[in-house]
Amino acid sequence: MSLRVRCLLILSVLLLVVGAPTARADVVADQVDVTISVRPDGSLDVKERLSFGAAPGELRRTIPLRWAVDSGSYWRFQVDGLATSAAGTDRIEESGDEVTLITDLDAPGEVEIGYRVVGATSTGTGQDGALSVVTWPALYGLNVGATKVVVTVTGAAAQTMDCVAGPVDSIGQCAAVTGGTYDTPDPVFQDGPRDAGDEVVVTVGYDPADVRPDADLHHEWSLDRAFEVSLPAVGWALLGALLGAALLYALFRRTGRDLSGAAGPTPIATFAPVGDGESAFVVRDAIRPGHVGTVADERVDPLDITATLLDLAVRGHLLITELPRTQHGLLDWRLTRREGADDLATFERELLDVVAPSGEPRLVSELPVALAAGVDRVQDALYDDVVTRGWFESRPDSTRSSWRVKGWLALGAALVAAVLLVAFTNLGLLALVLLAVGAGMVWISDRMPRRTVAGSELLGGLQALASILAVQPTDQLPKGRELVEASKVLGYTVVLGSKERWIEALVAADQDERPDPDALHWYHAPDTWHLQDLPASLTQFVHTVQGELFGR
Repeated sequence: MSLRVRCLLILSVLLLVVGAPTARADVVADQVDVTISVRPDGSLDVKERLSFGAAPGELRRTIPLRWAVDSGSYWRFQVDGLATSAAGTDRIEESGDEVTLITDLDAPGEVEIGYRVVGATSTGTGQDGALSVVTWPALYGLNVGATKVVVTVTGAAAQTMDCVAGPVDSIGQCAAVTGGTYDTPDPVFQDGPRDAGDEVVVTVGYDPADVRPDADLHHEWSLDRAFEVSLPAVGWALLGALLGAALLYALFRRTGRDLSGAAGPTPIATFAPVGDGESAFVVRDAIRPGHVGTVADERVDPLDITATLLDLAVRGHLLITELPRTQHGLLDWRLTRREGADDLATFERELLDVVAPSGEPRLVSELPVALAAGVDRVQDALYDDVVTRGWFESRPDSTRSSWRVKGWLALGAALVAAVLLVAFTNLGLLALVLLAVGAGMVWISDRMPRRTVAGSELLGGLQALASILAVQPTDQLPKGRELVEASKVLGYTVVLGSKERWIEALVAADQDERPDPDALHWYHAPDTWHLQDLPASLTQFVHTVQGELFGR
């Protein structure tokens, strides 16, 4: 294609564009008269008459369907019956936020535009109380300027009047506001000249008895609005917090708080006098260290099982043998089953079957494999035992599991409610409160196992025993039986404290320099071992067993 042909094509396109019937920049409406009739139901009938001394060409009048109230909310308008007096030439283009009427005017003269608006009357407040406030952009989105704009608002008696005009980014007061008096009751607003795209927005307030609000207010989501700090939002949040706290407290008080009786603490063990300045440790009702630990913290944990192993050894059902070790090697122990003289609780028998089956000694280092297959049975038996003996209304682990499910369901429901509140309201603070209440339900689930009256009295007895173990003189054990009597205390000290001072009591019973590999009937050691080595040996034994239990 030659350069000449290309130039001719470009020139043809330019001529077509220039020749299109568009409004010329030098053409303005001599006057724009707008009459807004306010109906009792809040809707508006709008008539606009535009006078032109020269043909404007294509006239475009845009009417908003959405009007911002502030940064987070807007009114939604409904515009019906949009038409002009230039019959047959109207074209309407509508988007989500505005509708545009397009009319071709090829000669000077007048053109009228009419339409009806719903949603422009909102609720406001004046000096004398509530108002119905009509706000409407009488001039907006016009593609030609206007020498003079006159807006008349008809309807009921106006209570307030206002008018602003100017470019979108520089709005100021209108040139004149008249009317609203006895002689001229209808407000009249005047302004001009105005350029294409300028606005004239009128506001008139009415008695709500004369004009009903019909505004369709919408809110845009924002984080600031969702978590608005206002009196209603804070009030709802405080109310939710109070009700949530009351609910959690009521649930715990009704279901989780221990029952209490008037009998006081139940002593479970004491140091009974057996001679002048001598006393022996006596346990009542066969309450074992495993019972003590479970009643104390409402769960079977590695500390309870470790204490039970020591107690079983002291009572003659198990022999703990410390094995020789090479330099820098790990310390290990062999557990051997024995036939003790007293009866075993079900959980003790289950534990012995797991850690030291009859005729099958087992190393502590092998416990993870053995415990993986049977420690659950030990825990089940111990939980069942504390219920059978009347210290809990139901198994603590089952109670925790049941309430944990309820707690997570409550937290899930709170999360759904919080998402909805944040997404569709300004009650984000209440959403946070609901999440906190749901999290509180999960938190109290571990505190819902409830001790019976007997369990509460036993707990008081455990606290008393812990105090006794901490202050009881260790040099008042029966002479000649210091090792036996001090050993009886060890299992209880593992769960209640004061273990070190009672191990030292065992050490103090050694009065010679000879090795003591079998001085204790329940703990044997290599030939070079002394009772002075017992603190280190038992501390390592307890820590190793607990570590194997935790790591299973």
